[in-house]
Amino acid sequence: MAHSYAELWSNTLNLAITSILLVVCIVNNFKTGTRGKHGRAWMCFTLAIAMWWIAERIWTLNELTNNDTLSYADLFWFGGYVFYFIFGVNYLRPFASQISRKNIVTVSLVVLVVLMLVLYTTKPHIGTFEKILHTSYPVVDSVMLIPSILGMMLFFKGRIKFSVSLFFIGMLSFVISDYAFMYFDSIGEYYTGHIVDIPYLLAYAIFISGIIANLNLWNRINKNMPFNDQDAMR
Repeated sequence: MAHSYAELWSNTLNLAITSILLVVCIVNNFKTGTRGKHGRAWMCFTLAIAMWWIAERIWTLNELTNNDTLSYADLFWFGGYVFYFIFGVNYLRPFASQISRKNIVTVSLVVLVVLMLVLYTTKPHIGTFEKILHTSYPVVDSVMLIPSILGMMLFFKGRIKFSVSLFFIGMLSFVISDYAFMYFDSIGEYYTGHIVDIPYLLAYAIFISGIIANLNLWNRINKNMPFNDQDAMR
């Protein structure tokens, strides 16, 4: 019974939060436009959120119909990751001069160690195709961690504003929750509404805060300002 209530609240909050996020993303796109690096970056972010919104709905449908087989949700999850990565790279590009090769190599090595630990602790006893799919998620999550950690480093160095760092904080929360989900799922203890769902929802909420902060920033600056004007984003 407790699990049923947890599942109901988790699915309801997920639908509400992700739907609000998708709406504010679309509003943000109308504000920023689609031209230039800035516009293309935000378009990629919206496409990522749209794909994850669809994936969440497919996942919920599978839960309600007790369908445990592989679904199209995985395609939308991975598609969303691709668009988010493009967004992250484009968003960090104006600050490329402040990110050294040493930073990139160090972060990549740390992420590689984390990936090895995750793969070791979540070894699944499933078929070959399912095993490949299961392994793909931590690999993709680890790739998402690289721009996220680099973005966080820029924030702690005072190079970017907190509002800008929210998108990287959100992805960090998303990845941590994903790692936790894979662990509890591998030992058969995960269920919809599990405590590891909280960082998922928190990540979406952080994304909403980041979008709203960007809309406020956009209202304060000249729309014709170049995206690579870093001083306006600090």
